[in-house]
Order: sequence, then structure tokens, then C-alpha cells
Amino acid sequence: LTTVPVSSASAADTDRVRRGRRGAAPKVYGKDVFDRSTTAFDPITAGPVDPSYRLGIGDQLQVVVTGQVEVAYQLEIRRDGTVIIPQVGQIGLAGLTLDAARAALRARMGKSYSGLESGEARLDLSISRLRSNAVFVIGDVENPGAYQVNALANVFHALARGGGPSERGSFRNIEVRRGGKVVQHLDVYDYLLKGDASGDIRLEQGDVVFVPLSRRVVEVSGEVRRPRICELR
Repeated sequence: LTTVPVSSASAADTDRVRRGRRGAAPKVYGKDVFDRSTTAFDPITAGPVDPSYRLGIGDQLQVVVTGQVEVAYQLEIRRDGTVIIPQVGQIGLAGLTLDAARAALRARMGKSYSGLESGEARLDLSISRLRSNAVFVIGDVENPGAYQVNALANVFHALARGGGPSERGSFRNIEVRRGGKVVQHLDVYDYLLKGDASGDIRLEQGDVVFVPLSRRVVEVSGEVRRPRICELR
């Protein structure tokens, strides 16, 4: 078992550990998850969104009123965060959950459609198309850059789009930066070893996924089930 702290070892020492004693190039544990082409981390876009999803600019909505009145509208949330409904006017919906947006529409549209207040009509709200967000995957990743992902995309999805951490990139201290502040740290090993994806948060417009350089790695070789290079915390 060989431990080489990157902070104190030379580049030649680090490369020697990564190549291994037999001259072969041992794989970094977790690297093959992102190496193979897969849709495992793609967000599910079919069906209803979860209750915590918040509407944003670019989401397309379908509003249907049934009962005393039969009417349907296809609406898109505009740049100012509002939608415009004929005979009703402008309503701000950006930042609201579906339940909150449904209540806001019912209250506002009830002034034009009396059946909504009396219960003789029913209003239903759903998302017909999700918006896209621009996120940035940078640092020690295979394909750094800006990516367009849908509003349900999470950190794993963005990492997969960027090819995952490079051979020198960290798998244990991935940062999500929002508005100049670090809002989450992601440890890929928690997911691979324990199935814990609690750090895999949903991304928002302009988020930065930053993969720093791995600080300490060990090579485990010989008669073991997983001969790999592993990163320490």
C-alpha cells in the first residue's frame, strides 16, 4: 500500500504511483462510471415533476379550466417571471412550486371565472416543457465547458456531460458554486460505496461544478477484489 500526498510529492512520484509497479496504468476508482457512455445519470423528464420543483423563466405551462367553463391555455414564463393570460392579465409565477402557482392562478383567475370560487369549475396546472439551464463544468474534468441541461438536471448529470473527473481530478470533494459561494460538496464515493446520493443536488441557471485536483491518492494492488487507485478524504 503506497500513499503519496500530492501536496508534498513531485509530479514524477505521482505519475509513478498512477502507472503502478508493473508498468500498467491502474484505474482510479470511480473513473469507469463516467468513462462508459451511459444515460444512467440523465434526469427523468417524462411525467410529473416533484413537489419541490420551482418554476423558472422558460418553463412552458398548460392551464386547463373545466366544469362551468371549458378553457385551456399554453403559457411560457417570460423573462420578467410572469405569464399573461387573456382576460385575466399578468401573473408572476417564477420561483413558485406547482402547488403555490396553482393557488395563485386560482385566486387571480377566480375574478374572471366565478366558477372557480364557487367550486363549479376546476383548475389544473401542469408543465408541458421544462426550461434549459446553462451550467459550467470546470476544473480537472475530461471536457470542461458550458453545458445546456434541463431544469431537473443534477450534479451527476453535469459531471457525466463533462466526461467526469480526469485522472488527476478529485472524486471526493466536488464543489457546486452558486452566486460566488460554495453551496454543496459532493463525494462520488458515498454514492458508489453506500448508494448515498444526498449530495447530488439539482442545478440552477449559472451554477458552476468545480472539480479540484485530488490531494492524496493510494494504490491498492495485489490479491484484492478492487485493484485500484483510490482517493483519500
